Amino acid sequence: MKKSLILRAAAVLTLCTFYFSGDIAVAQENSLDSARNQAAARGIEYLRTVQADDGSFSSQMGTGLTSIAILGMLANDVPIDDPMLTQAIDYLVSQAQPDGAIVNPGMGFGNYETSIGVVALARARKAGRTDLDDVLKYAEQYLRKYQWDESEGIDSTDIKYGGAGYGGKMSRPDLSNTGFMLDALHELGAGPNDEAVKKAVVFVSRCQGLESEHNTLPFAKDGDGGFVYVIESQSPKNGVLQGGQPAGTLSTYGSMTYTGFKSLIYAGLTKEDKRVQTALEWLTKRYSVTENPGQGEAGLFYYYLVMTRALQAYGVDTFTDANGTEHDWRAEITEELLSRQQEDGSWVNTNRRWMENSPILVTGYALMVLGNCK
Repeated sequence: MKKSLILRAAAVLTLCTFYFSGDIAVAQENSLDSARNQAAARGIEYLRTVQADDGSFSSQMGTGLTSIAILGMLANDVPIDDPMLTQAIDYLVSQAQPDGAIVNPGMGFGNYETSIGVVALARARKAGRTDLDDVLKYAEQYLRKYQWDESEGIDSTDIKYGGAGYGGKMSRPDLSNTGFMLDALHELGAGPNDEAVKKAVVFVSRCQGLESEHNTLPFAKDGDGGFVYVIESQSPKNGVLQGGQPAGTLSTYGSMTYTGFKSLIYAGLTKEDKRVQTALEWLTKRYSVTENPGQGEAGLFYYYLVMTRALQAYGVDTFTDANGTEHDWRAEITEELLSRQQEDGSWVNTNRRWMENSPILVTGYALMVLGNCK
């Protein structure tokens, strides 16, 4: 009898502990959700204070920041008929050019700005904006036209093949802009069998420090499996150059490796593919929410953006690092962003590189990231 009472008491204690622990976990999650929503609301109110009369954000820097602001709003459930959002979308539509590019004329960043604009307008269409079909159709044609491929007189043996750069036909391709182009095509429904996606994965694979049949460039031989930003011209004299550096000196870093990883997933590569496995191994060894691995504070908020997009695409709620530690990446990134928000509701990077000294740009990034962390 005494033993039975002891066992029953132990069972009750176990159940109480379970439910109490569960209550704590739920309370913590609800608290973080509430804090995230409050931070997002403050960031959106900051954007209201810096929007121009024509609906744009920092239009002197092109259309990209307006697109990023739109995406930040949509990611945090700003209604499609909110005047700030409506005016920003109207401005973006007004910048659609005859060739399909969504750019301020003369800025020269056609692929970059159009790619981000396509994602913004495609999500606005999903949110209920009904007048965007033609703009999106012609913008998609523009992006496909200016991808480096046979239409530029090159084939798959050329180092530029499949890539995209900042501007149009003569723009040097790089992984970041190729990733933006793939984001746009993915948003419009292009899958692994799409010809542009197939071509892009040729370029993406060559940006990975992994020697294989997909990448025979000199730097890949001693590569660490991460991704680089750009691969330059190849010749018998100097091999592959990046900013004038000789072959073998290209550096891999976090934001580019998440971009490459995401691009491989969009292209339909499975977890069994060596390129995916090696990229994942690089990322598990360098998991961080406090720095952009290989770059420190430089490009930190862009890093958060591509990291969250990549992990969404990969379909994981937790990420296990090389030491076997399991991370709730959404919670960890959210907490880091909350700690970095400014008094006026904005975010800004103390490191000026890649324009992250612009609070409009970085606030847009942060709002997009908070949306990805929901």
